[in-house]
Amino acid sequence: MTDAPPAFSLIMPCYNRAYDLLRVLRAYDEQDASEPFELIAIDDGSQDETFSVLTNYQPQRYILRALRQEKNAGPAAARNRGMDLAAAPLVAFVGDDIMPASGFVRAHLQAHRRRPDPHIAILGYTCWPPDMPQNTLMVHIDGAGAEQFSYHYMQNGQTYDYRHLYTSNISLKRDFLRSVGRGFDTGFPYAAFEDVELGYRLARRGLKIIYDTSPVAYHYHYHTIFTFSRRQYVAGLSSCILVRKQPGVLGIIGGQYSLMMRNLLRGLIRPVGSPELTAWLEEKALELCSFVEWSPNPLLDRLYVTILSYYYHKGVIDGTFGAGSFWATRANQSNAMRYLALNIGWYVQEADLEGIPLPASKESYLEKLR
Repeated sequence: MTDAPPAFSLIMPCYNRAYDLLRVLRAYDEQDASEPFELIAIDDGSQDETFSVLTNYQPQRYILRALRQEKNAGPAAARNRGMDLAAAPLVAFVGDDIMPASGFVRAHLQAHRRRPDPHIAILGYTCWPPDMPQNTLMVHIDGAGAEQFSYHYMQNGQTYDYRHLYTSNISLKRDFLRSVGRGFDTGFPYAAFEDVELGYRLARRGLKIIYDTSPVAYHYHYHTIFTFSRRQYVAGLSSCILVRKQPGVLGIIGGQYSLMMRNLLRGLIRPVGSPELTAWLEEKALELCSFVEWSPNPLLDRLYVTILSYYYHKGVIDGTFGAGSFWATRANQSNAMRYLALNIGWYVQEADLEGIPLPASKESYLEKLR
């Protein structure tokens, strides 16, 4: 290490990551960057040994600054604390489940030198690591479905809007980042859309996000249909918070949002289904998706899109009307019939025709849907 001021500050919220955090810390020691950099790690009220791992690690090639928030306050609050401490003119946001490739820091630095405009942010490429098995759901959400990242549809060197401020692998000029004042809005209780909200405020000041495939990072976060459907539900809840805080975002997401609300209102006026049928449909949807997580077939992208859309919209419904309320229950019944009943029926019939195995007989599904 050197006594020279850092050229790059990386901000990493940490939560209950003690079991795998050393992998990430060591990866920063393997960076091939010649310039000094710092990693600011904020333990966000972990209940395991995360803070001990951070304070006991002795980096060889970078400065590690470890802090702890006694109460879990969410990644927005943790990142804000890190932003206050960042000493470098360039700041990156990364995750505690994100392992940088050896050229990660160097690539971000070089990208900014090629693009000195203070409004430009560099979005690097985040992908599944080669040593972690990928099930069909994980292939889908980072592929054709793009429910997690949209890299599948992005092109190197192109500019993208504020929705792509992915805090797994993005860097910005510190002074421009601080120009919006409060940083991340801590009114988001979940790790969803707090980055989009900051991106929206920065975009109003001229933010341009340029996708650069050179800074590569590996995402060590295994998902199943159970974990990712929950993630989609939380995203739906958070989208309601985003719209309330920043009505202007409807300029981009308004078409989809309005269509969804019209469909829900139809369901409220002319209710269909029942709470019992909704619960059965959810159970069978998760059963089908779990059954095919390791069995690729050509029907899966459509199946996953509809099931994950259901859980996202369920979050929007509960965020709008209040989970468990009369109106939310009615709207969710309509939502389940629109997304689950129709597509479970489609999938089991098509799978039967194609000779694709099902976890139960076709009749056991269709009888309930009649």
